[in-house]
Parts: sequence; structure tokens; C-alpha cells
Amino acid sequence: MKRTRLNIYEYTDFRKFLSDRLKELKKLDNRYSLRFLSDRIGLSSKSHLKMVADGSRNLSMPLASKLGRAIGLADPEASFFTSLVRYGQAKSTAEQEAALEELRRKRKFIDVHRLELDHFDYLSDPLALTLREMVTFPDFKEEPKWIMERLPMKATPKVIREAIEKLIRLGLIRRDGKGQLTVSNLHHSTGDGFKSVALKRFYENTFKQAADSLRQSPERRHLGGLTMAISRRSYEQIISLYKDFNAQVRAIADDDNDADQVYQLIVSLFPMTR
Repeated sequence: MKRTRLNIYEYTDFRKFLSDRLKELKKLDNRYSLRFLSDRIGLSSKSHLKMVADGSRNLSMPLASKLGRAIGLADPEASFFTSLVRYGQAKSTAEQEAALEELRRKRKFIDVHRLELDHFDYLSDPLALTLREMVTFPDFKEEPKWIMERLPMKATPKVIREAIEKLIRLGLIRRDGKGQLTVSNLHHSTGDGFKSVALKRFYENTFKQAADSLRQSPERRHLGGLTMAISRRSYEQIISLYKDFNAQVRAIADDDNDADQVYQLIVSLFPMTR
């Protein structure tokens, strides 16, 4: 079988790769289809692979390995394909992160997705998130000692320098004409391939920090909450109000030229009943 010309290391969705590989094979041999592949790997159900492709069924790891070989992948690519399957089918944030670490062991994957991975690391890193906002302080100094004294977490000068370099690489901060660090007017984002797990990690870290803030003086933090019975209509109204509120808070922060602390505002609205 002719080897694929697709670069599997560009993919983060194994179903998308499978679809593209089938199209490639079909151009060479019109017999290729999900049903044809089912026969090749000995599946009794001719619809199983179709349901996998549709996202309604999962692949077992042994079956993923068989499928990788059936579509003509060389050993390194077949191994990577099973890692993609593991990543795509992870049921928890922890499993997804472990699968992503497995993908990151492949240099070719890192080379293709370096910027996306940097965005993922940024959202997953309280130090980088804090540093980006500290740069707006009027008295900010790009000195590890000055920064370390103001951080809520421990960080070595080397780690701080690396975080600054990453923020510059992402375009989240930049150097002005005098070489001083300044915040870029850019919203940070991550590619679709990692957005879900990055945001899950971000919110998990943030809510943990919110819980830890209970140990701080009430003068330095504010916590509050409501438990209420509402309809879907009221839910939508509250979300609309929150969006307006968020924009107003952002405007207040943008107009503040005397910032001397980094705060985090986190709001969650979720159902307590089925």
C-alpha cells in the first residue's frame, strides 16, 4: 500500500485524519471505505467504524493499532495515531493532559504545534498569567528579584525569564522603542486542537486559587454567591448581564493607570439539579 502524503503530526483529531486518509486511499483504489476497512481488520459490525468516524463510538487501543496498520501507516505514524486516539477519547481533564504529554514526546508534533502549545501552557500557568498583568504596573521592573518579591508563587529567575520570553513569543507582551516591556493589545487564544483541555485546566486552577484565597484577609478579597431556582429564560438573562458586566470591568481595568496588584475575577453559574 502506498504510504500517506499527509503529515499526521499536523493533526490533533484522529477522526479528521482518518477521514482525510480514506479520501487519499480512495483516489488510489475506489474500494476503500469504512466498510472495506472493517473487513480488513476483522470487525463483525460493519457500522462500527462509521459510528467511530461520526463520534458516537470509540476505538479500543488494540483496534486503533490495527486500524493504523490497515490504512498503511509506518510504525512511528501508527504509534502516533494511537496516541491521537487516546487524546481524542480521554474522558477527564487529567486523562486528556496525560495523552497530550504523550503527543508532545514527538518532536515533529511539537515543531508543527509550538505556538498552540505555548498558548496552552500560558493558560495553564498562573505565573505567566500573573506576569502579563504585572507588566502594566507603573513601577514594573524587569528584574527577577523585584518580580519574585511580588509573586504569590515561588519562581526562580530562570523560570521568570523563560515565562517572559514565552509571553513575547505569543505576542502578549512586547518591547517598546526603549526596550521596556509593555502589554500588547491582543486577546490570547489557543488553537481548536487544545482549546478545550487548556480552558479546563485554566478554570480548575483558577477555582482552586479562589478557594485558597479564603486564607487571605477579607480586606484583600471578596467572595459571594447565590443559590437560586430559575428558568432557562432567566439563565439567558443572567448570562447577558454577566457579559455586560465583564465588559464594564474590563473597561475599568483598561483605564486604570495606577495598578499595583494583579486580581483574578472568576464567576461560575451551573445547575445543582438535573
